[in-house]
Amino acid sequence: MQAQVKRMNEVGDTVFLTPTPLLSYEALVLKSLGSNTYRGFHRKNNNCLGASHTFRDVLTKKKDYLIRALNNLTSEMQLNALANELCSELIVELSKNIKSTQLISFNKVRKPVDIVFEHFVAMGEDFAPARKTATPWLFLPLDSQIFQSEFIFTTEEAKALGIKRRFTYKDIETAQHYADIQKFLKDKAEKNRFKPPYLF
Repeated sequence: MQAQVKRMNEVGDTVFLTPTPLLSYEALVLKSLGSNTYRGFHRKNNNCLGASHTFRDVLTKKKDYLIRALNNLTSEMQLNALANELCSELIVELSKNIKSTQLISFNKVRKPVDIVFEHFVAMGEDFAPARKTATPWLFLPLDSQIFQSEFIFTTEEAKALGIKRRFTYKDIETAQHYADIQKFLKDKAEKNRFKPPYLF
Protein backbone atom coordinates (compact mmCIF):
# COMPACT_ATOMS: atom_id res chain seq x y z
CA MET A 1 0.00 0.00 0.00
CA GLN A 2 2.81 2.41 0.91
CA ALA A 3 4.50 1.86 -2.47
CA GLN A 4 1.17 2.40 -4.23
CA VAL A 5 0.57 5.68 -2.38
CA LYS A 6 4.09 6.84 -3.21
CA ARG A 7 3.58 6.04 -6.89
CA MET A 8 0.18 7.77 -7.05
CA ASN A 9 1.63 10.85 -5.39
CA GLU A 10 4.47 10.89 -7.94
CA VAL A 11 1.98 10.64 -10.83
CA GLY A 12 -0.12 13.36 -9.23
CA ASP A 13 2.90 15.65 -8.95
CA THR A 14 3.59 15.19 -12.66
CA VAL A 15 -0.03 15.79 -13.70
CA PHE A 16 -0.73 18.72 -11.41
CA LEU A 17 2.59 20.41 -10.71
CA THR A 18 4.71 19.90 -13.84
CA PRO A 19 2.17 19.47 -16.66
CA THR A 20 3.09 19.55 -20.34
CA PRO A 21 1.98 21.09 -22.51
CA LEU A 22 0.48 24.11 -20.78
CA LEU A 23 -2.66 25.51 -22.37
CA SER A 24 -3.92 29.03 -22.89
CA TYR A 25 -6.82 30.43 -20.87
CA GLU A 26 -8.94 30.55 -24.02
CA ALA A 27 -8.25 26.88 -24.85
CA LEU A 28 -9.22 25.80 -21.36
CA VAL A 29 -12.45 27.80 -21.49
CA LEU A 30 -13.35 25.95 -24.70
CA LYS A 31 -12.21 22.46 -23.68
CA SER A 32 -12.64 22.06 -19.92
CA LEU A 33 -16.36 21.23 -20.00
CA GLY A 34 -17.86 18.61 -22.28
CA SER A 35 -21.22 18.34 -23.98
CA ASN A 36 -22.51 15.93 -21.31
CA THR A 37 -22.22 18.67 -18.70
CA TYR A 38 -23.92 21.26 -20.87
CA ARG A 39 -26.74 18.88 -21.81
CA GLY A 40 -27.79 18.83 -18.17
CA PHE A 41 -29.02 22.43 -18.44
CA HIS A 42 -32.41 22.47 -20.18
CA ARG A 43 -33.34 25.59 -22.10
CA LYS A 44 -36.52 27.62 -21.84
CA ASN A 45 -36.27 28.40 -25.54
CA ASN A 46 -34.33 26.01 -27.78
CA ASN A 47 -33.93 28.75 -30.38
CA CYS A 48 -31.83 30.80 -27.94
CA LEU A 49 -28.29 30.16 -26.77
CA GLY A 50 -27.71 27.51 -24.11
CA ALA A 51 -25.40 26.76 -21.19
CA SER A 52 -22.19 26.27 -23.18
CA HIS A 53 -22.38 29.81 -24.54
CA THR A 54 -23.15 31.25 -21.10
CA PHE A 55 -20.27 29.47 -19.34
CA ARG A 56 -17.79 30.44 -22.04
CA ASP A 57 -19.02 34.03 -22.19
CA VAL A 58 -18.81 34.56 -18.41
CA LEU A 59 -15.39 32.88 -18.13
CA THR A 60 -14.04 34.90 -21.05
CA LYS A 61 -15.27 38.20 -19.59
CA LYS A 62 -13.75 37.36 -16.21
CA LYS A 63 -10.36 36.26 -17.56
CA ASP A 64 -8.18 38.92 -15.91
CA TYR A 65 -10.09 38.77 -12.64
CA LEU A 66 -9.93 34.96 -12.34
CA ILE A 67 -6.24 34.78 -13.25
CA ARG A 68 -5.43 37.38 -10.61
CA ALA A 69 -7.73 35.86 -7.97
CA LEU A 70 -6.56 32.27 -8.38
CA ASN A 71 -2.89 33.26 -8.41
CA ASN A 72 -3.27 35.26 -5.19
CA LEU A 73 -5.24 32.80 -3.07
CA THR A 74 -4.01 32.32 0.48
CA SER A 75 -6.44 29.65 1.74
CA GLU A 76 -8.91 26.94 0.80
CA MET A 77 -11.64 29.17 2.24
CA GLN A 78 -10.76 31.87 -0.30
CA LEU A 79 -10.89 29.34 -3.13
CA ASN A 80 -14.32 28.17 -1.97
CA ALA A 81 -15.57 31.76 -1.78
CA LEU A 82 -14.23 32.51 -5.28
CA ALA A 83 -15.94 29.41 -6.70
CA ASN A 84 -19.24 30.35 -5.05
CA GLU A 85 -18.96 33.92 -6.33
CA LEU A 86 -18.49 32.63 -9.88
CA CYS A 87 -21.41 30.21 -9.42
CA SER A 88 -23.68 33.08 -8.38
CA GLU A 89 -22.75 35.09 -11.46
CA LEU A 90 -23.26 32.08 -13.72
CA ILE A 91 -26.69 31.38 -12.23
CA VAL A 92 -27.80 34.94 -12.98
CA GLU A 93 -26.72 34.60 -16.62
CA LEU A 94 -27.93 31.01 -17.05
CA SER A 95 -31.38 31.89 -15.70
CA LYS A 96 -31.99 34.02 -18.79
CA ASN A 97 -32.58 30.89 -20.88
CA ILE A 98 -32.18 27.89 -18.54
CA LYS A 99 -35.24 26.62 -16.68
CA SER A 100 -35.22 27.74 -13.05
CA THR A 101 -35.70 24.18 -11.79
CA GLN A 102 -32.33 23.34 -13.35
CA LEU A 103 -30.52 25.87 -11.18
CA ILE A 104 -31.80 25.01 -7.70
CA SER A 105 -29.22 22.32 -6.87
CA PHE A 106 -25.99 23.72 -5.40
CA ASN A 107 -23.72 21.22 -7.15
CA LYS A 108 -25.38 21.63 -10.57
CA VAL A 109 -23.28 24.75 -11.22
CA ARG A 110 -20.53 24.11 -8.67
CA LYS A 111 -19.33 20.88 -10.31
CA PRO A 112 -18.55 22.60 -13.66
CA VAL A 113 -16.81 25.43 -11.79
CA ASP A 114 -14.71 22.90 -9.83
CA ILE A 115 -13.70 21.25 -13.12
CA VAL A 116 -12.75 24.56 -14.71
CA PHE A 117 -10.69 25.67 -11.69
CA GLU A 118 -8.93 22.29 -11.59
CA HIS A 119 -8.03 22.62 -15.27
CA PHE A 120 -6.90 26.24 -14.88
CA VAL A 121 -4.60 25.42 -11.96
CA ALA A 122 -3.29 22.12 -13.34
CA MET A 123 -2.87 23.02 -17.01
CA GLY A 124 -3.06 26.78 -17.53
CA GLU A 125 -0.07 28.75 -18.73
CA ASP A 126 -1.37 31.75 -16.76
CA PHE A 127 -1.55 29.94 -13.41
CA ALA A 128 2.02 29.09 -12.31
CA PRO A 129 1.61 30.76 -8.88
CA ALA A 130 -1.71 28.99 -8.27
CA ARG A 131 -0.18 25.64 -9.24
CA LYS A 132 2.32 25.98 -6.37
CA THR A 133 -0.12 27.23 -3.74
CA ALA A 134 -3.69 26.25 -4.60
CA THR A 135 -3.34 22.64 -5.83
CA PRO A 136 -3.93 21.09 -2.36
CA TRP A 137 -7.04 23.24 -1.92
CA LEU A 138 -8.81 22.12 -5.10
CA PHE A 139 -12.25 20.55 -4.68
CA LEU A 140 -13.06 17.21 -6.28
CA PRO A 141 -15.83 17.63 -8.89
CA LEU A 142 -18.71 15.49 -7.60
CA ASP A 143 -20.51 13.40 -10.22
CA SER A 144 -22.01 9.96 -10.86
CA GLN A 145 -18.62 8.28 -11.39
CA ILE A 146 -17.45 9.49 -7.99
CA PHE A 147 -20.65 8.37 -6.25
CA GLN A 148 -20.51 4.90 -7.83
CA SER A 149 -16.91 4.24 -6.77
CA GLU A 150 -16.48 1.75 -3.92
CA PHE A 151 -12.86 2.92 -3.62
CA ILE A 152 -13.87 6.50 -2.97
CA PHE A 153 -16.93 5.74 -0.83
CA THR A 154 -17.43 2.37 0.83
CA THR A 155 -21.06 1.37 1.32
CA GLU A 156 -20.88 2.50 4.94
CA GLU A 157 -19.23 5.83 4.04
CA ALA A 158 -21.78 6.56 1.33
CA LYS A 159 -24.64 5.83 3.71
CA ALA A 160 -23.16 8.03 6.45
CA LEU A 161 -22.79 10.89 3.96
CA GLY A 162 -26.30 10.54 2.53
CA ILE A 163 -25.01 9.44 -0.88
CA LYS A 164 -26.81 6.92 -3.08
CA ARG A 165 -24.98 5.07 -5.84
CA ARG A 166 -27.48 6.33 -8.44
CA PHE A 167 -26.78 9.97 -7.60
CA THR A 168 -25.69 12.33 -10.35
CA TYR A 169 -24.09 15.72 -9.81
CA LYS A 170 -27.46 17.48 -9.41
CA ASP A 171 -28.36 15.35 -6.38
CA ILE A 172 -26.01 17.23 -4.06
CA GLU A 173 -28.57 19.96 -3.54
CA THR A 174 -27.20 22.05 -0.66
CA ALA A 175 -23.94 23.83 0.08
CA GLN A 176 -23.75 22.01 3.43
CA HIS A 177 -24.04 18.54 1.86
CA TYR A 178 -21.36 19.50 -0.65
CA ALA A 179 -19.09 20.80 2.14
CA ASP A 180 -19.57 17.64 4.23
CA ILE A 181 -18.56 15.42 1.30
CA GLN A 182 -15.53 17.54 0.39
CA LYS A 183 -14.33 17.54 4.02
CA PHE A 184 -14.68 13.76 4.17
CA LEU A 185 -12.68 13.36 0.94
CA LYS A 186 -9.85 15.61 2.11
CA ASP A 187 -9.72 13.88 5.49
CA LYS A 188 -9.61 10.48 3.75
CA ALA A 189 -6.80 11.63 1.47
CA GLU A 190 -4.80 12.84 4.45
CA LYS A 191 -5.43 9.64 6.44
CA ASN A 192 -4.16 7.53 3.52
CA ARG A 193 -1.23 9.91 2.94
CA PHE A 194 -2.34 10.94 -0.50
CA LYS A 195 -1.61 14.51 -1.41
CA PRO A 196 -4.90 16.25 -2.12
CA PRO A 197 -6.28 16.23 -4.77
CA TYR A 198 -4.47 13.05 -5.90
CA LEU A 199 -6.63 10.61 -3.91
CA PHE A 200 -8.61 9.66 -6.97
